[in-house]
Amino acid sequence: MSVETALKKYPGVNSVMVNLVHGIVLVEADMARMSREKLAEAVEKLGYNVSATEVQQYKTDEDLFELIKQRGTIGMVLSVIDLLVDPINIFALPAQYRAWFSFAVAAFVLLWVGYPVLRKTLMAISQRVINANVLLSAGAWGSFIIGTLALFDPSWPNFLPVAAWLMSLHLFFAYFKLDTRKKASEAVRKLLSLQPPKARVMRGNQLLEVLTNEVTIGEVVEVRPGERLPLDGMVVEGVASVDESSFTGESVPVTKEKGSSVIGGTLNLDGALQVQVTKKGADSFLSQIVRLMSQIAERKPPIELLADRLMNYYGPVVFIVAGIAFTAWALVTGNYNQATLALITTIIMGYPCALGITTPMLAAIAGGKGISIGLLVKASEVFHGLSTIDTLVFDKTGTLTYGRPTVTDVETFGLDQQQVLALAAAVEKQSEHPLGQAIHFYAQREGVINLTVNGFRATPGKGVQATVDGKEVLAGKPSFIAERGIALNPEVTARIQVLSSQGKTVTTLAYDGKVVGLLSLQDTPRRGAENVIAVLRKRGVRTVMLTGDTQPVAEAIGRKLGFDEVRAELLPADKVAAIESLQKQNRKVAMVGDGINDAPALAQSDVGIAIGAGTDVAIESAGVILIGDRLEDVVNALILGKASYRTLTSNVMIAVLFNFVGMVLAALGLITPLLAISVMILSIFAILLNTLRIRNIKLERATEAKPEALAQVEFSVPNMVCEGCAGAISTTLKGLSGVQEVKPKISQKHVYVSYEPGKVGQEQLKEALKNSGFTAIEV
Repeated sequence: MSVETALKKYPGVNSVMVNLVHGIVLVEADMARMSREKLAEAVEKLGYNVSATEVQQYKTDEDLFELIKQRGTIGMVLSVIDLLVDPINIFALPAQYRAWFSFAVAAFVLLWVGYPVLRKTLMAISQRVINANVLLSAGAWGSFIIGTLALFDPSWPNFLPVAAWLMSLHLFFAYFKLDTRKKASEAVRKLLSLQPPKARVMRGNQLLEVLTNEVTIGEVVEVRPGERLPLDGMVVEGVASVDESSFTGESVPVTKEKGSSVIGGTLNLDGALQVQVTKKGADSFLSQIVRLMSQIAERKPPIELLADRLMNYYGPVVFIVAGIAFTAWALVTGNYNQATLALITTIIMGYPCALGITTPMLAAIAGGKGISIGLLVKASEVFHGLSTIDTLVFDKTGTLTYGRPTVTDVETFGLDQQQVLALAAAVEKQSEHPLGQAIHFYAQREGVINLTVNGFRATPGKGVQATVDGKEVLAGKPSFIAERGIALNPEVTARIQVLSSQGKTVTTLAYDGKVVGLLSLQDTPRRGAENVIAVLRKRGVRTVMLTGDTQPVAEAIGRKLGFDEVRAELLPADKVAAIESLQKQNRKVAMVGDGINDAPALAQSDVGIAIGAGTDVAIESAGVILIGDRLEDVVNALILGKASYRTLTSNVMIAVLFNFVGMVLAALGLITPLLAISVMILSIFAILLNTLRIRNIKLERATEAKPEALAQVEFSVPNMVCEGCAGAISTTLKGLSGVQEVKPKISQKHVYVSYEPGKVGQEQLKEALKNSGFTAIEV
């Protein structure tokens, strides 16, 4: 409010909006009458730093965070010591020694520990603005002056310990509030880190490794299997499968060949590509997402909590009441010393230390309750947002579903199912492609026999082939089989069309020149997803699915889970527009997502909820993280949000009541230094006890599903850099009881493990790798 008020005084300024969470001031002004430099200078006069770039802002936030953390801690330690020495006097020291000790502590706390507050106070006064810093300084310095007078005149009370406590409490709890700002700036930095720092570019008939930002439009870069594409472009040579799921929502890797467009930051899975760069810098897909998120951060108004709204008007009210107390004492008694004491003590007791800690205390206790059941809530503003939600929007791939293909149907022609699966498993065993790995895992789980394979060959983006018992086996796209001269009869073609119309990806299996089977794969819903949607409907919450996947796939999942509305084939900007359209209908929207393409929509929604196994960008863009990936916790987030905001509201009432009682006692001349500190501490404990009730609220718990006979997990192992590392990892994991198969992918730095959940768990797998010197992160 102080920034808005100050800037609106300048000529040419039409409107001002401040977003506290992201530290952004958006000004609409006539630049001919008011320059950007003058606007920045006006903000700096209030005591705030203005950053020219996001990097500079992040550095400023980091420095401020560390400064407040350090000084707040020092101030609290000194204030507690001072309280024990004077006025509690546990060391039984003479009054004069205690008073001078308090003077030294208070002077140090106000002049050094509290220097940032003093500086901002003087700047605010110069701009004729009354804010929390002005109110705090008036109380703290007033206490210091009265306490200093007490050193020479016993008729004044020793308020020196009060001065130290006021400043220390203010700085200590400011540390928690700044932590929110610090976390909010992480999202864009995570996005920018996706682009590879270097690229392999063709110059003068040779490949050179250069910095990515040095590559120019029109140049050709080479991308090998397991590498991320450095920039947007068009394939000029090569064929490969590219994983675009985090960007587009497509759960199945996309085949890229000559003429195909590719997105910088996506992962090349299995083939070498030469890509001509068509976009870079501000025009690239990744930069468009960054720009979209920054625009949302600038224009999205912050959630103002009740405590924040009260603070906007609280300072002037306290000064008015203090002025009335001074005037009344002066007129009635004529004792200006007593009138001055009533003035200062009213300001001291009016300082809202309890009101200021309601937000961080709620974040600590309600946040702890959430973490205990797998919910991480980043800021207290999120609890308010959760308490108002009436519409839940879900991403599909990786959120409602597992984000990886699973075999759903096996159809046979001339052979039985076990034979078809055995042949498919044999030929796909060495495949790098996610579809091939899914088929091999499914066949393993069904207990098929292992067949000996010779002459394995993979055609990137199309299929694989090998020899089993002297006969050729092919598995891949129907077009791949047809290109090898194997006929697809009408029955096979009809089944392919039916399965494809259901949104499934079909792999055709041929043996000895004939089609013998079809295996369809689909990204399947997470356990409990259908129940979650049903529970939300009972609670009166509208459910919407947004996905970048194809319409048939989205509609199939949407029908199965019971969604009210399904929208498919959406780009990141389309998802943002969809959420905006719901918000324009006066709906309060929460978005649940996991991918890079979800990040802008998570930022646009009233509350963003990210899946813990999702991308860093999505996680940093959201206000709530589902640590355990259990969708039931979406419902728990709503329950916790409503309970927490009710608690926050009652906390505000308690804090205001203590301040009101304190000001009345001060105005009547009944406040002593010890009573002043006691009221501050009592108000904090009252709020603490009220907030602790959150621990007793009942949340929904899903019944644990019976573990499957065989499961698969994928780990990212950043320090797996060579064949020796891969061998050591395989040896370590295969030595565990219940581990069936280990497949290290050195180029991708990933390890796929098939295991029996009844004998070994994922935590044991990670622990075994850790003990062997490897870091394992579940993908």
